[in-house]
Order: sequence, then C-alpha cells, then structure tokens
Amino acid sequence: MTPDDLTPPKLNRRAVLAGLTGAGVGALTVGGLYLTAQKKPVVETAKARPAPPLKSWPSLDDLGEQMVAAKLTPGLSLSVMHDGVMFYSRGFGVARLDNGEAVTPQTGFRIASITKHFAASAILLLAEAGKLSVDDTLAKYVPEFPNAGDITLRQMMSHTSGLNDYINGQSMVILTEAQQRNYSAPELIDIMSRRRPILRHQPGQTWAYSNTGFTLLGIVVERVSGASLPDFVAERLAKPAGLTRTAIDKTCNSIAGCEGYRPNYRAEQKFDLIRPISPSFAGGAGAIRSTTEDLCLWHHALIDGKVIKPDSLTAMLSPALLKDGSPAIEKRGKDEMNYGFGLALGHEGPIRFASHGGRINGFTGHLRSFPDQKLTVAILYNSDGGGAPGFKAAQRGLRVQSTTLAMQELGIEPATGESADGAG
Repeated sequence: MTPDDLTPPKLNRRAVLAGLTGAGVGALTVGGLYLTAQKKPVVETAKARPAPPLKSWPSLDDLGEQMVAAKLTPGLSLSVMHDGVMFYSRGFGVARLDNGEAVTPQTGFRIASITKHFAASAILLLAEAGKLSVDDTLAKYVPEFPNAGDITLRQMMSHTSGLNDYINGQSMVILTEAQQRNYSAPELIDIMSRRRPILRHQPGQTWAYSNTGFTLLGIVVERVSGASLPDFVAERLAKPAGLTRTAIDKTCNSIAGCEGYRPNYRAEQKFDLIRPISPSFAGGAGAIRSTTEDLCLWHHALIDGKVIKPDSLTAMLSPALLKDGSPAIEKRGKDEMNYGFGLALGHEGPIRFASHGGRINGFTGHLRSFPDQKLTVAILYNSDGGGAPGFKAAQRGLRVQSTTLAMQELGIEPATGESADGAG
C-alpha cells in the first residue's frame, strides 16, 4: 500500500398456522367462547423490477483485453454503477494462472488501501453512537503507543497526524514474515512503536500518508466496540450496505478470491505469484477483500445514507483542515487534491469526486465516485504492476474511458483533462 475478497429458507406463515390448528381453517374454543378462524385477504406484493441490460461499451472491452494481452495483469474486473443500477460489469483474463479460472465481476480481490475509508466509516459509526469522539486523542484508546496524547482520531483519518509508516520503507525481513503468519493487536502495536521516528511531522502540520494511522484506527474500533475488526466490518458495514462478497479474512491462509501476481517477462507465464501481506498485519490500512460490484454497491449505500448519517458523510467528503486552518492538500498543482476521512477529494472539471487507490503485494485497485451524479467506477487487478512499463498508463486509460462513457450516458460532457489518481 503506497501513496503512488445461505440465508435459511423462511417458514411459510400459512404452513406454520396450519400445523398449529391441525387444518389451517375452522374454529377454536377458548374459555367457552367459540371463535371462527377467518381467512385473511391475500395481499399482492410488488414484483421486483428486472435490472436493465448492461451497456455495450466495445472501446472499454478493448482496453481491458489489451491490458491482459500485454501481460500487465493476469486479470481484472471493472464495474460502473449509477444510482444503484449497474451500467457495466465485466471480468477479463484469469483469477489463477494454475487452473485458468476466469475473472468475473464477482471475483474477490484484496483491495489494499481502499480499505481506509471503511475504517473511517467504522470510527464515524462509533462516534454517532456516542462511544467516542473524532477529536479524542489516541491515548484514550491505545495509551501504550508513543506520542498517543498528541494525536487525534480526526488527524489519523485524514493523514494529518504526522505518524510514520510501518509498511512503506519497512524491513524486508518483517514484510516477508508478514506474508506468512497472523498478528495480534499487541504485536502490531509493538512493530509500529519501533518505527523511528514515531512522528515525521508535528500533528496537524501537514498532510503525510500513513498506514500506521489507519491500522491504529482499526485497533481503536476493536477496543471500543468489543468486536474484532473482521466482525465489525461484516456486521456494521457490509451487512447494512448489502455486500455479500466483502470481508476481512481471519487468516493469512485463506484461499478466497483470486491469486496475486507481479509481471516478470522472463518467467514462463510472464508473472510471478506474489503472496500479499496478512490481513491481520494490514488491518484498518488494507485488509479487506472485495469485488468491483460490491465496491460499487458500497459507495451507493454510503452516499445514500444507509451506512453513516448525512453529517458523518459530509465530514468524510470535506477537506480536512490543518492546525493553521488551511486544507490538507494531498497533491498540489493543476490537478490539486484534498483529503477527507479515508478518501481523496478532487474535481474533474466542475464535477467533484471522492476516490482512493490501493496497492499491495500482487494486487492493485481504484475506486472513484461522483457523489452529485451518484456514479461509481471500481476497477481491481490481480497484479501489483511491479514496475512494468505501461501498467500505470493503462490503468489510468481504463479509468478515464470508464468515466467518460458513463458521463456521456448521463448526458454530461466529461472533463477533457485527466485528474490525478489519488492516494493509494
């Protein structure tokens, strides 16, 4: 993760009543009174309207197929949703090179840093319940962490805490071990506490990307809620949003979802199999596995108020402020971007967007929503790019074309320039 994965059948009520009365109709005697069972009128339920057919976008098909053919990624999944209705959803290539299993829009991928605004949503839910305040210091919940009294949860959610990063620049010995085992919260706190310096900047002074901040937020969620982060995500985030293929795997040995790869043109299949770091090591910074269809549904639910309250959503989608009152700027220049709570904020022409990228061993992803248009684009790859020439440009081309076609479908002239990709 750098800045640059059966509902039981319902009993039929009429059948249950029939079993209790012996026949389902007739009479009962209660206290000498004779009660005649009456049939209830049958209420017709509205049938769900079938989803409209997906759009045919050959130019987008071509770009996806070209990425696979160029050996930039074994496979990818791309979904575009407008106001809860899927415009486009397709998989390209394979999920696993060993068996040729095809990627579909239901294939699970590690989403890496796209996890961060899930963690922020969890903190906001706990704040809504009065269990914490976003302006509490970290010391209230993780007092054993160095400098915890100087840092607020608000700053951690917006990358303005000044905290160092326990993943980027970490020892390869630790990162290799992190691919092979599971971690407890005390172990993570110890690893993060040993990174020096603890603070790269004074809290609230500037914007600086930190996986440490979001992994600590995941630990705060566990300590305040009493639930594990995987369970909290499942019950309080995924379930209300209607996500069925989004989870934090509880072991690094999970086989759910697809395999991750890195381009290697000297290898027989042109890729090396790469094991991602354990979900328990990535925590609130990058543990989630999901699908492009679930990610689109997640943003639809988030924007529609099904997960957090409107005030919380407004806070998430507003530029964070530094101590001097200026906005926290992730990227300066022509495509300037601010940062909210776990999401980068920018504009494509006059149209605002919220987005986040993700990259972890073997996987890359991008999620972008245009809240005012209720439009979301989600793209996931089972390749981390590995420095392959053309990977980043091909990613951007796919994102831009997806957005352009969707905007045109809505009768909106898309911006001519290319906006930045945002954190991830």
